[in-house]
Formats: sequence, structure tokens, C-alpha cells
Amino acid sequence: MSLLGLFSNKKQGDAGAERRAQTAGEFVNVKDVRGPVLYGKDSLLFAFLRIQPISLDLLSPREKEKKIKSFAAEFSAEKKGFKFFSISRPVDISGMSARLARLLTEATGAAQKDLLHHEIREMSAFALTGEVTERQFYIILWEHASGDGEKELLRRARELETRFSGCEITAELCGQGTVIRLLNLFANPNYAHLEDEDVAPAIPMLAAKGAGHENG
Repeated sequence: MSLLGLFSNKKQGDAGAERRAQTAGEFVNVKDVRGPVLYGKDSLLFAFLRIQPISLDLLSPREKEKKIKSFAAEFSAEKKGFKFFSISRPVDISGMSARLARLLTEATGAAQKDLLHHEIREMSAFALTGEVTERQFYIILWEHASGDGEKELLRRARELETRFSGCEITAELCGQGTVIRLLNLFANPNYAHLEDEDVAPAIPMLAAKGAGHENG
């Protein structure tokens, strides 16, 4: 399920010529994003919950049965619809890179420094190529904009957070920055990656092996 399909305000039967004449802003059904709420052009309000994944393979049969019963109990009263989707994003390795850099400054042995230099180069390569990705999981909720639609939407979101918490799963209402990043990532999540802060463009340069020695 793509965000484009969710937010598109044009019917599938529209003529191809009309679609080609649309701009991207017109085709995507997004009017504004304020706080955790996305305002659609079709008078619908959307909110997003990010769900932290769990591995069922790590649970025993008894733990799996307990988890299933918890879900059944928590979500049996949920009557309104919602949509679930997952998307791939580059893994944030900035913390690992900073830790390796700190260990390098503390290293004393030549072998240890060589290993750390190698790991730092590997991490830098991963960061440049975006090859290391992770699956992120989200739930989309919506309400009509009329009346107390926004209050009802946020109430549902908080209620779902509590339901997931009762199942020992972390769910968090996405803020404005996360919602905007999602809107920019749905088309090509591996390469349309938005940074959290401004980064000056630069071309990484690798020192040639044996630099500083004259060729014979």
C-alpha cells in the first residue's frame, strides 16, 4: 500500500491525458501538515502511528499464544478502519560511526587502529550507498474534518497507542517532521532520503594507497 495510492484524490478511471496534465502537488491529496495531523484536499484528516516491530520467532509457543490473546482482547472493541503499511529507509548509523571514531582516538595499538580504520571505512561506504535499510511499520488513521474530527482523530491515535502498549508493543504518534518525511519517501525510500538538518554538499575523497611515497 503506497502513500500515493492513499492520498490520491483522482479516481482510477480518469483519462490518461488528464493525469499527464496534473502536477505532482495536484495528484497527491495533501493540503497541509500541522503537528501530527495531515489535512487532505478531500476534507479528510490523517494521523500516523509508527509501530516498533517484534520478532515472533524469538517467542516460545506459550508466549505467542499470550500475544495473540492480548491482541484479541485489546482490539476487539476497535470498530473503525485503519490502514497498515511498511516502508524501507536507510539505517541511521551515525551513532555507530561516532562510537568508532571515539574508540579510534582512545586506541593505542597499531593493530587495533587498523581494525577501527577499516570499520570506519565500511560504515562510510554504507552511509554513501544507502544499501543498509530497515523496514519501518506505520498505521494510518483518518477522520472527516467536520465537527470535532481533529480531536476524535487524536483521541483514536492515543487510544491505539494504549492498545499496543497493552500488547507490549511500542506505538508512537508521528509528529510533523516524520509525516513530511513519509510523504517524501513513499516513491523511492532508498534514495529520496531527507536529512534532519541542512548538510553542505561535498564530494568524499579517498586517499590513494601509499600516498606520500615516491614511485621508483
